[in-house]
Amino acid sequence: ISKFTKAAWRRIWTNIGSMNCKVEIKKFYPFMLRMKNATLLGYADIVIDNLLEVRGVKLLRKDNGAVFILPPSVQSGEGSFAEVVKFVNPQLKEKIRKTLSDYYKERFGTP
Repeated sequence: ISKFTKAAWRRIWTNIGSMNCKVEIKKFYPFMLRMKNATLLGYADIVIDNLLEVRGVKLLRKDNGAVFILPPSVQSGEGSFAEVVKFVNPQLKEKIRKTLSDYYKERFGTP
């Protein structure tokens, strides 16, 4: 059962849909790990519009220099990963990517 009122949920989805929402970084965990085709630059806990917290968003850099994000995920007993959160709104996903990328750039240099 949700602790949010109907008005709060309406505000969340209205703001996210119109991109009036605010994305804040609550905590950033720098982490440099080379993977197959990308480098993991760190994890972040973010807050969307002071109403929704998402922990464990990954910031990565492809070999060609492009920066992208991945939502939090959990590993199953068989070793596969499943997303815990899915960014279904492309504008929100881009806003989160830009916020994390700018944060990283300010503190650690070019991602």
